[in-house]
Amino acid sequence: MFKKLFGALTGDKQENQNYETQTSNDNYENNYEDNYQEVEYDPETLHGTHYTVEDFDNEVAERAEAWIADERASGENLDEKDIQNIYFNYRRTVYTEWNNCDSDQMIRFEHANSLKYTGVQTSGFVKADDNNPFLEPVHGVDLRTYTAMCLKISAGIDYLEVCKAMGFEPAVWEELNTIWPQRMGEDTSFTVTTLFGQYYAENVTVPQLENLKAEISEEGAANLERIKSDRYFYEELAGARQAAYEYGIDGAQWILENFGINLADFQSVAMQWMTEQNQNWNSADITEFHDYQQQKQKEYAAKFAAEQGGNIADDVNF
Repeated sequence: MFKKLFGALTGDKQENQNYETQTSNDNYENNYEDNYQEVEYDPETLHGTHYTVEDFDNEVAERAEAWIADERASGENLDEKDIQNIYFNYRRTVYTEWNNCDSDQMIRFEHANSLKYTGVQTSGFVKADDNNPFLEPVHGVDLRTYTAMCLKISAGIDYLEVCKAMGFEPAVWEELNTIWPQRMGEDTSFTVTTLFGQYYAENVTVPQLENLKAEISEEGAANLERIKSDRYFYEELAGARQAAYEYGIDGAQWILENFGINLADFQSVAMQWMTEQNQNWNSADITEFHDYQQQKQKEYAAKFAAEQGGNIADDVNF
């Protein structure tokens, strides 16, 4: 369950389910790159401080509704998705015009306001809301505590030991581990899933579990510290893990055996890098790290192929 959930959180073999929160700007024409000027932004909304959010929303609505009216007048039958796309495009246009900014700043703005404008959360920008029914505690266990338990178990600590430390029967854990993932699937805003990922990135714990420590070698501890600070080393291991899975090898176990880093710690660091990337979006850096991971994945794929006697296609002549 953990590996599938973590894959959804970090994008491993998953397609982005939210068509409007795509953050690639490969096809975005930046008409303002040469005219960039310093603008003061609100630290929470990332709107420029030289206008009000209300004025911004009104401007977007005025332009979008005018376009929608013209389309309908010409006989176009617009559905809800069409209307959302029209608002999405005008929101980008107005934000870029009013702030005279580059596309990276625009994407940071979209991340900060993803829930408001698209109904979907982005990692690094979620705040717990006591009024959200999806975040109601289960058997007195809130999402933060559930995440702390998941961290211990995915680090290799027996779930029975975790249950004992928490003071409840294993059956309670089974219910927790059914209801919380179920809520993640039902929550169309992805608030629960994304907040779970943020807690995971923080490597949260609770007092009851602080004495439960996963065993880690001296080499593993050193490698763990390195992937926290060395993005290239993290991308190398991420590429190696993906290559391992493609060759029928348990990638998480391979990382543990060869670098001493358990699944919980690796995924915690993965979430940290993803959150940092979302909060400080830089398309050039993202492309560089993506290309580096792909390069390393190919190198490790060749290594695994050689260990398995070569790829089947190696003996096929065309």
